[in-house]
Amino acid sequence: MSNRNLTRRNVLTLAGSVGAASLAGCSGMMPGSSGDGDGGAKSGTLWAWNDPGLSPIRKKQAKELAKQSDKISDLSWEYYPFENYLAKATTAIPAGNAPDSLALSVLWVPRFADKGVALNLEKNGFNPDDYVSAARHNASYDGTLWAVPWYADCRLVAINKKKFKEAGLEVPEPTHRPSWDEFGSWIDELAKKNKAAFSMSAGEGFDCFALSNGSGYLNEDGTKAIINNDAAVQAAKFLQPRVVEDKTVITRNSGSSQAIEDFLAGEVAMCFAGSWNYPRLRDSGLDWQYIPYPSGPKIDKSHTWSAGVFYTVPNRGGADKEVGLEWLNYVNSMEVQKKVTKSMGGFPGRKEAYDSDEFKNFIDNNPKLKPVEQEMENTVPFPSHPDVSKMWDSVHKQAQAMWQGTDPKKALDKAANDINKLL
Repeated sequence: MSNRNLTRRNVLTLAGSVGAASLAGCSGMMPGSSGDGDGGAKSGTLWAWNDPGLSPIRKKQAKELAKQSDKISDLSWEYYPFENYLAKATTAIPAGNAPDSLALSVLWVPRFADKGVALNLEKNGFNPDDYVSAARHNASYDGTLWAVPWYADCRLVAINKKKFKEAGLEVPEPTHRPSWDEFGSWIDELAKKNKAAFSMSAGEGFDCFALSNGSGYLNEDGTKAIINNDAAVQAAKFLQPRVVEDKTVITRNSGSSQAIEDFLAGEVAMCFAGSWNYPRLRDSGLDWQYIPYPSGPKIDKSHTWSAGVFYTVPNRGGADKEVGLEWLNYVNSMEVQKKVTKSMGGFPGRKEAYDSDEFKNFIDNNPKLKPVEQEMENTVPFPSHPDVSKMWDSVHKQAQAMWQGTDPKKALDKAANDINKLL
C-alpha cells in the first residue's frame, strides 16, 4: 500500500546482561557537576554511541540549543561504541559520573525504568499521547513514559542500482517487496560480479528475516519464546548456506556500521540499512535506493523492528536534571521533530510533526524515502521487558553460531531456552 500522504490515522497505526547489578545498586542523586549552582547558564554533557551519520547532527543540535537557551551555555557530546555503551553507563551512574542526558536504544529503556535510573517524564511535563504508537511503545515501560523519541525508524535493504544493471538484473520499484526466492536469485547473480552480494548485521539481519516470515522473540502475550519456531528456523536455513558455504552474504557484528561501510565501499551490491543511514547514502555519490526487506513464504509482509533513538535523563548519579530536561524539551519540540527526516532519515516521534507542511513537502520531494514511509507501518515493537537486551544478546550470539555452521534448530532452541529463563 502506498502511503504518499501520511494522515494522523495512518500514523496512529504504526506498529508500534550487562549492568543489572550496577543499575540495582545506584546511589542517590548527587550534586550536579555540570552547573554553577546559582541559577545561571550551565554547561552540560550528553552521551550517545558512535555513529558517523548521527554525530555531526547531534553536535549541530547541541550548539543550536546552547545558542537559544538561557539555561545552557554549552553542551558537549561523549561517544562510546554501541557494544560497550550500556556497560559504560551502568558503571558511570553509580560512580556519580552520569551525563546530564543520554541516548538510549529501545533495548535499554525498560531496564533503566525498572531499576529507577531514568527520570519519570510524565511527572516532568511530557505527554505519552503526543507520540506515534511505535515510538510511544518503545519509550515506555509499565505504562509510563521514560524517554523522549528523537526519531522512529525501520530497517530496509539498500541496493546499488548500477551493480544491478551490470549484473543484468532489472532494478525493482522502490516499494517492491521481494520474496525470498527473488532475493536469493539476486544474490546469485550479483555475486558473480562482486566479492559478495549482500552484507548484513549478523544478528539483526537475521531478526529481519525471522520477523518477515512471521516469527519474533516472544508470543503475543509475552509469556513464551518463539524464536525457535518453524518460521525462524526457515529463515536461518535460507541464510546459512549463503553465509557459510557460498560466502555470498557477509555477516557483520551487531551494533556496528560495517554493513553500510561495505556497501559504500562498493564491496557489495546490497546491504542491511536503516532509515537513519539516509544522509550518508544520499551524499555517497552512488546510484542507490531502498527496498523493503524480503518477505518469507509464511507471510506477505516485511516486518522489521520498530526502533529509533530515545533520550532520557538519569534520575541519579550526578546528572543535572535541569540541563537534561532542557535538552529533552528541545528534542521534543516541533521545530526539531518536523525536520528530523530531513536531518537524518528517521521519522518523527511526535504525531503532530506528520501534519506539518515541512515534513509533507520533504517526503514528496524525496522519493527515495517512499519505502521508509511504507515500511514504518509494518514495524514490530521490541518486547517491553527489563531483560530484552539479554534476549537480544542471546539470539544474536546464536545467530553468530549459525554463521559458523551450527545447526539452526539447535542454535535457536538454545536462544529460546535462554529467553524462557528470563520470563
